[in-house]
Amino acid sequence: MWYFLAGFMLLACAADATPIGGRTVPDFGKMYHVKGELSLPHSEIKEPFEAWYDLEGNRSRIDYRNGTVRSFLIGKDLDYGAIYQITPVLQVIKCFQLNGTKEDPIHPQAGLPDLQGFEFEKMENNTGILCEVWKSVTQAGHKKNTYRLWVTRPEGNDSPATPHRFEMEGFNTLLESYNDKYTIDYSDFSPQTESDIFTPPLGMTCEEFPDPVEERQILANPIQDYVSTSPVSHAHRLFGPFKEKFNRLYKSEKEHEERENYFIHRQRFVHSTNRAGLSFSVGINDFADWTKEERARLRGGVIPVRKKADTK
Repeated sequence: MWYFLAGFMLLACAADATPIGGRTVPDFGKMYHVKGELSLPHSEIKEPFEAWYDLEGNRSRIDYRNGTVRSFLIGKDLDYGAIYQITPVLQVIKCFQLNGTKEDPIHPQAGLPDLQGFEFEKMENNTGILCEVWKSVTQAGHKKNTYRLWVTRPEGNDSPATPHRFEMEGFNTLLESYNDKYTIDYSDFSPQTESDIFTPPLGMTCEEFPDPVEERQILANPIQDYVSTSPVSHAHRLFGPFKEKFNRLYKSEKEHEERENYFIHRQRFVHSTNRAGLSFSVGINDFADWTKEERARLRGGVIPVRKKADTK
């Protein structure tokens, strides 16, 4: 069935292969189920996830690493919604809870990017399927991010679009270099989902997410940073507390930008590794803003195996 639909969409797009004006921004509907694989080349990580989204029901669920970690975002719970996460901590299954507030209520988390501000760029093949490519560029300070989404949709645009690939490429205008990139490859998109999929497991007592407080949002809702089109992510906001904790003073603005970039990649590696349900956990230490070569010199010139680098 999936191959038939993909072929149908290819033919539909091929009939409209010449870029023309008046294209509407793709719409994925108010309810869907989709699978994806997040690729972080700088951290050498590939992480599968599965997302269920129900806007009208004010709820969503996202599973990471084939269900090892499950996050339920229920906007109608309590006064301002809540996030419940079922996750292994050193192979012990625990439940953590993050309550919304009046200033920051919990909303369902989409597994797909919000395409507000995106513009049609071109038609292009992606893994053998001719797709529309939609593009958005955002900038904050020296951080300039280019986002692209590859989609297909049936002829007439009267049905939800199907996502195929989302890509972010970051350019730092001060460093004059492309220093960030990640992609999400989507599959098994469906505009339907089961209602009971959003119910957290019963019989578990949930506790607060561990400190630091600034890190709780990114722990509770990891994919938010990756489908957002803001050039300043939650991971970027953690760099300030890191500098304060370890008394960091950089000699130039350029070094600050470089060190922040190393920190962001390390932060992503740490969080993704801890979602794998391993027998150990990793964490941010005072080497998180160092290059791999600097850490290697500290250990006598040998680049350590990644999984042991920050083991607590």
